[in-house]
Amino acid sequence: MAELSKQTAADNAEIETLMGRAFGPARYNRSVWLLRSGPPIADLSLVLREAGAMLASLRFWEVQLGHQAVLLLGPLAVQPELRGQGYGQQIVMEGITRARALGKWPLVVVSGEPEYYPKFGFVPATPYQLVWPGYVEPERLQLLELHPGALAALRPPLLVRATDA
Repeated sequence: MAELSKQTAADNAEIETLMGRAFGPARYNRSVWLLRSGPPIADLSLVLREAGAMLASLRFWEVQLGHQAVLLLGPLAVQPELRGQGYGQQIVMEGITRARALGKWPLVVVSGEPEYYPKFGFVPATPYQLVWPGYVEPERLQLLELHPGALAALRPPLLVRATDA
């Protein structure tokens, strides 16, 4: 049975290998990497293992959406040969549950597969006119409310930027 746990520094090399397998060497050229400054949120960065082998990894980062701090989900990486077996869903659901429990952030933003994230409650960000740091296909940008009413309170357009250190 797969076990979820918080990432530790000892996981970093294995996570890097997993991300290389999942996304390839061009992953750092994606505009979303411009938002990942500083360390990820330790309490929300998870690994999923079975019999000691890493199956999946998930990280969250704090970013600015307009004038408020929100979460950026990702990267979510699953061993390529294990995709479609529910490991990504398991780790994302746990990450969102932990984010809600912390109560610090009103929203989560993701640049991800448009057909994958709605099952977790994500909605298209297009109506909120996100101003992203670089090119991204608009349909990839999605938002999830962690606090009821957080989406209704948004006033577009909204600049998305890395949180100042």
